[in-house]
Amino acid sequence: MKRLFIATKVELSDAFKAWRTRFQYEMRHDDIVWVKEEVCHLTLRFLGATPDSKIPAIKDALRQTCESHSPFYLELNKMGVFGSHYHPEVLWLGFEEFFFFKQCFQHLENQLTQQGFEPAYGNFVPHITLGRVKSVVDKKKFWERFQQSQPDFTQQIPVSEFILYQSFLHKEGPEYKVLARFPLT
Repeated sequence: MKRLFIATKVELSDAFKAWRTRFQYEMRHDDIVWVKEEVCHLTLRFLGATPDSKIPAIKDALRQTCESHSPFYLELNKMGVFGSHYHPEVLWLGFEEFFFFKQCFQHLENQLTQQGFEPAYGNFVPHITLGRVKSVVDKKKFWERFQQSQPDFTQQIPVSEFILYQSFLHKEGPEYKVLARFPLT
């Protein structure tokens, strides 16, 4: 079994890198595990524990999806939190508009379910994970710092390929191995 997901690599601009450094400093009072810059990505579909025998079907579905869609851009212009106001879990950057990304997801999802994969459940919220919140010292101050740290600029994120990744979870953070790349045509 391999822990798999499909994503596109993201390179944050210098402005976002500088903002991220400031944001991490502002949030230093809370226990947050920050995602390393070099593994920054935008997930199209998380597959989880997958038998090796299903990898060819995943590659076929991914190839068909990428052959049906052209490269596009997303505008990174939003920041959010998964979890609740009382129990924040994940800090992320995201997008107000993601029409073309959602089309790719729906096409891939259709291909995967035809191959016998379980459908993805939950809301579809494309995002770049910044960090996972382990604990918050003072919730009121956490939310004040979060609101004051909202970036006041955007970045165009090019989406020109999707990558099938294998994920390895380590105490010091995840490690990702590229299994296959599929360019959008």
